[in-house]
Amino acid sequence: MLLLRDPGGLLLLLLMPAALIIVMAVVQDAPYRDYQEMKFEILVANKDKGNTGTKLIEGLRKNKSFIMIDRLQGVAVTEEQLKASLRDGQYKMGIVIPEDATASLINTSNKLANEMAGAMGLPAGLPVQGRQDSAAIQLLFDPVVKPSFRSALGFALNQYLTQVKTEILLQRLSRMNGSGDKPVNLESMNVLAVAEKSLDNGPSVNPSMNSTQHNVPAWAIFGMFLIVVPISGNMIRERDEGSALRIRLIPTANKRVGLGKIVFYILVCILQFFVMMLVGIFILPLFGLPQLTLGAHALNLLPMAFAISFAAVNYGYFIGSIFKTANQAMPFGAISIVLFSAIGGVWVPVEILPEVMKKIALFSPLHWSLEGVNEVILRNSGWKGILKPFAILVGSGVLLGIMPVFLGKK
Repeated sequence: MLLLRDPGGLLLLLLMPAALIIVMAVVQDAPYRDYQEMKFEILVANKDKGNTGTKLIEGLRKNKSFIMIDRLQGVAVTEEQLKASLRDGQYKMGIVIPEDATASLINTSNKLANEMAGAMGLPAGLPVQGRQDSAAIQLLFDPVVKPSFRSALGFALNQYLTQVKTEILLQRLSRMNGSGDKPVNLESMNVLAVAEKSLDNGPSVNPSMNSTQHNVPAWAIFGMFLIVVPISGNMIRERDEGSALRIRLIPTANKRVGLGKIVFYILVCILQFFVMMLVGIFILPLFGLPQLTLGAHALNLLPMAFAISFAAVNYGYFIGSIFKTANQAMPFGAISIVLFSAIGGVWVPVEILPEVMKKIALFSPLHWSLEGVNEVILRNSGWKGILKPFAILVGSGVLLGIMPVFLGKK
């Protein structure tokens, strides 16, 4: 009978699951598609003085999955500019081609060609320098990038690099009469190898994305935002029982009680967040999973935890103020958090979503919550790195906190 007397709540029970099915169908479509249909932007700093770097870039451009960017605003990308863009999260992948790429490759090819000629009794006529050829093409990644995407770029780069090596070696062999028919051992051409490097050029690589680094903060944030269910339910229960009205009759009590509730729920959320962090550090390794790494600036998790809690609690008060019954508020609050998490990167990485969904993800508070935490535990960012997500979460919390005041007066 209560449900029939609440047509708005009945409508939400039908509309919200439908919205959830639509969003999840779109979100889950990306992982099931072939990766060849996806596009990845790759910054390239080509310092090579020969044509090897150009040939590699042209080869990668033929791959439909990669969008090669070697110029920004009409100027060639530098190595420093590339690393800065990856640290800021503007781009996810980068390639640095060394200055002596072509020279090292030609020198090693000349060595092999001379050795093959000597084995056949022919004179070695190609010039060879006595230096050690150790040039390597560097792969640089935003630490948030998944291992599968790293492997995809490394595989493609090695494939085109092998083609360039073969082409140059055959050019060297063509200069010697009769040496072009000898089989070529490409494995012996270990010069100009592909090596993944750390953004900080330090001895240890930044903690990369794995199941623990993603799931612990992602689902901790999801649980923090589910505070909307008890907050909205309690607000409606207090209105129905008349306790909210009795508090309003006491001078200045309404503001004090409201502020006390907000502070209490924020503390509960912060406690929940750090308990989940402790689970990632001490409990998950017992199950054979990687240990959670908090990064070099772990103290920055304190302001991020406050900002996330502030936004979550005020969202709960907003939901509790705009709906009149529990049948309206609680399903809407819970499923809206599920939707925000689905489009915000909690379930699947935002970078593999369609372009439209990437733009919609910017309106999800869980997206900015996860971005802020990733800045700390993966990108090792200082205060400047978390400033943007912190400001967005606190600003949205203030806005959601002010609106119930006017709605309550109305």
